[in-house]
Amino acid sequence: MSKEHASVRGARQRGPRSYTSLVPRPRARIAPDDRAGPAEERRLRALLAEPPPAAAAALLGQVLVRQGRRPLRVRIVETEAYLGEDDPAAHAFRGRTPRTEPIWGPPGTLYVYFVYGMHYCLNVAVDREGVPGSVLIRAAEPIAGSGLPPLSCRGPGRLCRTLGLTTRESGRHLFDQRSPLTLREGPPPGRIAVSPRVGIRKAAERPLRFFDPDSPAVSAGPRVLV
Repeated sequence: MSKEHASVRGARQRGPRSYTSLVPRPRARIAPDDRAGPAEERRLRALLAEPPPAAAAALLGQVLVRQGRRPLRVRIVETEAYLGEDDPAAHAFRGRTPRTEPIWGPPGTLYVYFVYGMHYCLNVAVDREGVPGSVLIRAAEPIAGSGLPPLSCRGPGRLCRTLGLTTRESGRHLFDQRSPLTLREGPPPGRIAVSPRVGIRKAAERPLRFFDPDSPAVSAGPRVLV
């Protein structure tokens, strides 16, 4: 049994509570420059180095910050794990191409793609460099005081539109000082729900969607506690 399949099997057996220990607790207030300090960055890099199911669960509650004159801060509330070359629903399944190259990059590399001729979707490379695991950020909720409407990041297309993310950001890294998008620690969810992924036809039965069941910003789809 592969490591990825073992992780999925574990998700079925252990249920949502087994993932909460992977979510680092916030230990510092967000600094004015919205960049993580050395210790916080090490913790975040460690969770991104986990296999896709564990990383997808651990990203819940973390805060994406879109840099700019007025930084935009949103808390991640819904993710999906993609297991790489063994996952028929993953972009890596058909092999390495210039478009999908970021998925093979170091954990924390951004992979943004355009879909249906109208939406951008944000993914983050996870696992080890050279292993094409990734996590789709499906939804987030604006942090109080951000000035964003409550449901402006509900769904992957709205999230990218609100944060101004396009394929230009693909290949950048969350902790690169020049990156327009970075990651900070945030409050973990009280519980984590797990369900099959949304809007795919292949490998659609795998329980690889993770979300905060108490957040109104979670996108439409199965709301199942495994």
